[in-house]
Amino acid sequence: MRILTVALAVLVAQLAGPVVAADQVTIAYIGGTADVGFYIADAKHYLEQENIEAKFIVFDSSARMVAPLATGEIDVGSGAVGAGTYNAFGRGVTLRAVADKSRNKGVYSYQGLMVRNDLWDSGAVRTLKDLKGHKFAVTAPGSNEWVVLSEAARMGGIELSDIDTTVLSMPQQVAAYAGKAIDASFLPEPFMSAAIKSEVAVKMMPATTLRDDDVTGVIVYGQKFMADRPDVARRVTRAYIRGLRDYVDALKDSRLAGPGADEVVDILARYSSVKDKDVLRAIVPHYVDPNGRVGAESLRKDWDFYKSQGLINGDVTVDQLIDNSWVDQAVKELGPYTPKTQ
Repeated sequence: MRILTVALAVLVAQLAGPVVAADQVTIAYIGGTADVGFYIADAKHYLEQENIEAKFIVFDSSARMVAPLATGEIDVGSGAVGAGTYNAFGRGVTLRAVADKSRNKGVYSYQGLMVRNDLWDSGAVRTLKDLKGHKFAVTAPGSNEWVVLSEAARMGGIELSDIDTTVLSMPQQVAAYAGKAIDASFLPEPFMSAAIKSEVAVKMMPATTLRDDDVTGVIVYGQKFMADRPDVARRVTRAYIRGLRDYVDALKDSRLAGPGADEVVDILARYSSVKDKDVLRAIVPHYVDPNGRVGAESLRKDWDFYKSQGLINGDVTVDQLIDNSWVDQAVKELGPYTPKTQ
């Protein structure tokens, strides 16, 4: 009987053919909820089904991903497009924004313009014009939030220079509100909800009031990855788009409450820095294009500001940075997005 069993196993192996080793891909990410496309692609084995073995590495900022993307130390990056991205491109560090990651759109405004509680309650800051002379925190100069702040100032009839800006990370901003060290800022979830819950800040308005369909994050491929392993890059893109579509299906009424939401919440709790499932169900989630296309119009608004402020060296354009061909090919192979129903 043992001889027969061994013989059958050998026959099955021969029929199955040689085992093809999985292609290893290194993916750099920040660890927030906006990286959900890759979380789902990994958790639901979409990457595995494409014969991809993903290695995830956490970075504290997207700016730190640029050099290892250029050398091929990492293949895929996940972060924001700032002035530094264009300057790196101009220095010969060829990167491409190949897929959408996160944006504020409609009721899915996961960022809010926040004002310190006591300033709001006293009436000292109730309008955009009232930001004049107050201390506003941003995570970095030459960033999307810096641009949106300038647009907010203009809407309020003041100049960006009228606002006292300071650079602080998101966790630092929540603490700074409590210590009355800052007066206002843009906070994304889950920091926005945490600040409201702890009664240190109130949401003056959703970010979409200032700019709707605002791209806040993209997926980036390094030139070495695209040039040396294009078939692997195509398969990674397919898996990512499948993950994005599962996430978009789970969106309903400005919450994670649609088809498959419980599974998405479970995956976010496993992979992201937000571990509390009740928090994940309560926060306003970000939006993302289910076909993965990068929003050029939003990035062009940012580019115009960076250029006007002298933050971009050289003539690298948004069109040079964006490469939607990867997601377009994936959508062609996967078919058009069809929303799931309850």
